[in-house]
This record gives sequence, structure tokens and C-alpha cells, in this order.
Amino acid sequence: MAVDVQQIKEPVISCEQCGTCSSACPVTGVDGFNIRRIEHAVQLNMFDSVAKTGVQWVCTMCGRCEEVCPNGYLIMDTTRGLRRLTPPDLFPAAAPCVEACPAHINIPQYLRLIADGKPEEAYAVIREKVPFPGVLGRVCAHPCETMCKRAAVNDPIQICALKRYAADNTESSESYLGKVAPDTGKKVAVIGAGPAGLTTAFYLRKKGHAVVVFEEKEKAGGMMRYGIPYSRLPEDVLDAEIADIASLGVEIKTSQKLGSDFSIDDLKAQGFEAIFLAPGAQDSRKITLEGDDGADVLWGVEFLADVAAARPVDVKKNVVVIGGGNVAVDVAMTALRCGAEKVTMASLESREEMPAFEWEIEEAVEEGVELLPGWGPGKIVRDGAAIKQMELVQCTSVFDDSGAFCPMFGSDKLTVDADQVILAIGQSINLDFAAGKTEPEVVAGMIKADPDTQATSAAGLYAGGDAATKAPGTPGTIIEAIAAGRRAASAIDQALGGNGDIDEQLWTGTPPDAALYEGRREAGFATVPRVEYAKLPVEERKGNFNEVGKCFAEEEAVAEANRCLHCDLELKLALNGFGPAA
Repeated sequence: MAVDVQQIKEPVISCEQCGTCSSACPVTGVDGFNIRRIEHAVQLNMFDSVAKTGVQWVCTMCGRCEEVCPNGYLIMDTTRGLRRLTPPDLFPAAAPCVEACPAHINIPQYLRLIADGKPEEAYAVIREKVPFPGVLGRVCAHPCETMCKRAAVNDPIQICALKRYAADNTESSESYLGKVAPDTGKKVAVIGAGPAGLTTAFYLRKKGHAVVVFEEKEKAGGMMRYGIPYSRLPEDVLDAEIADIASLGVEIKTSQKLGSDFSIDDLKAQGFEAIFLAPGAQDSRKITLEGDDGADVLWGVEFLADVAAARPVDVKKNVVVIGGGNVAVDVAMTALRCGAEKVTMASLESREEMPAFEWEIEEAVEEGVELLPGWGPGKIVRDGAAIKQMELVQCTSVFDDSGAFCPMFGSDKLTVDADQVILAIGQSINLDFAAGKTEPEVVAGMIKADPDTQATSAAGLYAGGDAATKAPGTPGTIIEAIAAGRRAASAIDQALGGNGDIDEQLWTGTPPDAALYEGRREAGFATVPRVEYAKLPVEERKGNFNEVGKCFAEEEAVAEANRCLHCDLELKLALNGFGPAA
């Protein structure tokens, strides 16, 4: 569709360049964005000089400029027109939140449905892309919120909490599983019942393949069950979503360990035509310290797994946790719930560098965990057999100039009273089954997998989740594992003769027509604050694993969903024409 540039100019042709809009705009100065200067360039017919920079996409379309304009100019229409002139290579592929989501959930659509009072329909949209809406609504790393354009206005949308709202307000999750295609006669083995493995199983079963999941632990769930405290992810939520997957006909065999109970060759001999390896990173990374030889020194990953499995764990009164990541934070808060009176958490990293999610660190501090950032483990001091103190060494830097992990230590030391030490400095992957073999190829302790298909160097063998290599910069999170499972399912389906299309439309509603979207904002829209969900009071968290986070009430969810900027519709307007540019 041709763009009439003079119609782009019309909304601001009489602009007096007072600058009121630029002063009120929350993104003035970001990547050179200045709405007053853009308007002036448009008045001078310098359309291409603006459009070819892509700066028009910095605008959030919050409406603040139109709200404060003394002459009532429809300033956003000019910006929308300029967007239609954007060179193809500068055009966004999708709304920022959708692009940031590894599973590419249609976030704007489910937010609109929640805003319209339709949480079950929102749930259907979510489950089109992931089998774990309830889990993700509680513990997703939510990279979507980091990229949410509303953050530039005031605060990002509570995308994760709204996902939970949709899940918790859906009466029958089984109604949104979709159809299972006719049996193909093909068999697939999945090793590991964590988020990657179960996601792969979910989608391959829906494509008609017979899927058997082999899990070495007593129950399915992987780190979702054995690495996340029930205070953050209740067991019944996880159990229900795993049951949904099993209800499709996925067979889950527990207490079956690759390398001891069966081998990859065994699976091939049994007729499995494809195998997906997702054993996870369920061991602690180990270090050796002076004084670490005793039952009062525990390892973080195993500690969390023991607590989750209700195995006896002797937690002392004064616990020192070594580590600064998410596992360390979970260990610290779990120790408090298991009877520790004082928990101190020492990390190599400074407070700003700690790799744990900020919201988890804040919650730990809220519960009474004492942080000692910038201190590494020196030695464990004992009085006879019992731990007396933990000696720490000051860490002056964690990374070298290239960004590689290379901690450097100073001469300062700090001694902290303790009667127990839990080391939570990272996770490791058990690949004993691959020892002495050339395939699958192992790189830096992980199975080498193609980032697009999750295929390994061995024919018919795929890998994903924490045990597989990832694209540079990809974190090891549940949503990333789910995305890897989706990629593997698509690739395996194609290898078995399918079309690789694993998605099924579960939401039967009608998407909004961008041509009917007016894009106007009510007065005060830009300043509407983010709605925070309630939490269990700190004093009620002691000695139990009751869920800390609360679900939104309906009015809270609707209000928060209505803060969405509808970036997807703005993108469609730029693609299809809008207002004066149509």
C-alpha cells in the first residue's frame, strides 16, 4: 500500500514547536528520539531522513504527548505514518514481549483476553505454545517483562503473574490440551522428565507418535520439582500439568537411569527411532575446601532435592550458604524453613553482579537472609568434629577483561560463625553414559546440539535443556528448556515423516482487526501504576512451604492487563496502514 507522506504531515502541520510533548515523553533522548524534532523534520518534508533511522520505533505509543499537547494534535498518527516508511530490515518481527519469549507466546492477545474478563480463553492462547502455564506463571524468568515497552513509560506489565492468573482461573486444563493425531507407528524415547523432556513428549504425542519418557528420579518434573522450593512452585500445580501430559498417552517411567538401567543402544534395539536427551544439570558443582569432610557440609542441588523428596535433612541453627545464584538463594530460604535460625549467604560477586534474579534476592533479604557479597570461601574452621566458623576471603573481581570467569582475591579475610555450610556454587551435568564414546559429541561438559533443531552429532539423537549446548548468551531457565523441547519436537517430527508443525490453535476466538484499532489513550493512561500481587506475610512463612506469591484478584488482573500498549496492533497498523496514512 502506497504511503501518502503529506497525510503523515497533516496531524502536526501547524505544530508551533513548543516542546511540551518532548518534555512529557518518557523516552525522549533514547536512541536520539525527540518527538519535537521529528515533528519539525516532518514539517520540512524530511520523511525519509527520519524513517530510515528507525527512531520512530522508540516511541511507546503511550499517548502522553497527545495528552499534554496544548493544541490537541494527534501526534501518534504522524509517528505511525513514519513507521510505514520503515525500511524492511528495520521492521520489528513481532511485539517486543513476543520476540523476547523463547516460546513466542502471543502475550498481547492473552493480556487482551484477561482485560476482557476471559481468563480461560487467555489460558488457551498460552497453552498453544507451552504445556506448563501454571508453572511458568510462578517461576518463569520472564524475559518478556525485561523487553516490555511499558517499562520505558513507568513499569513493565506483570506478564508472568497474569499468566498465573489465567492458569489459576481455568477450571479444566484438560479442555485445552488439543487433539492427538492418529498413531504414526513411530516410537520416540525421551530421557529426562524435566521441562525440556516433557515439552518434547507433549508435542510429539500430539503429532501421533508413541512417546516414552525415562526419568531417573522417583517422580517426574526434573528441576521444577527437585530444584525449586514448594513455597515458589507448589507440588500440586506441577503434578496437575504433568498429569495433563500423561493423559495424552505419554508413558512416563520413573527410577530409570540412563547408563545403569538401560543404554541408548538398548533403546534403539527396542525400536525407538528417535531419542531426545534431556537429563538436566541435577548435580552440584564441587570444590574442595579445608575442613569440608563432614556430614555438616552439604551441597546445594542435592539439599534442595532431598527436601523436595521429603528425605531426612539435618539443618543446623547457624547456616552459611556459599554462592550467589538462584540455587543459592533457594537453598538459603529453604534452610530457614527447615529450622535454621540464622542464614548467611556469601557470594564472590558484588551485590550488583549476583547472578540470582533480583526479585528472588529481595525476597531472601525480606525473609532474613544476610548477604555478604564480594566474599569467597576460604576454609571451614572446626572445633573438633563440629564446624565453628566459615573463613571467607575478599573477592576483588569475578571476571577478567574478556568477561570470562576468573575470580581474583585480596588479602582481607572475614570469619563468620557457623555450625553448617551449604555449598551452592553451580550445577553440573552427569554424562557418564557418554564416557568413552565419540557420539554424541560433548563440548565443555555439555552435549553439543544444533541450536535450531537440537540434533546432536549422532543420527536420530537429539538433546536439549541444561545438559545441551545453547546459543551464546542463552540462560538455563525453564522457558528456555521448554523452547528447546519445542524445537526438538518439530525437528523429530520432520525426521519421522511429519511436517514439523507442532502448533495447534486452541483459542477459537477472533483476533482483533487492526483496522478497527483507534490507538487512542485515555487521559492518565501513561501514569497508571503497575499492580503488585500480594505475598504471604513474612512471619507466616516460617517453618512451612506454603506458597508465598498470591494470585491476582479479578479486578487487579483486569487493571494490570489494561496497561498493555498493544505493540502487536501498532505493528499491524504500520504494516497495513492507519488513519491519515491509510
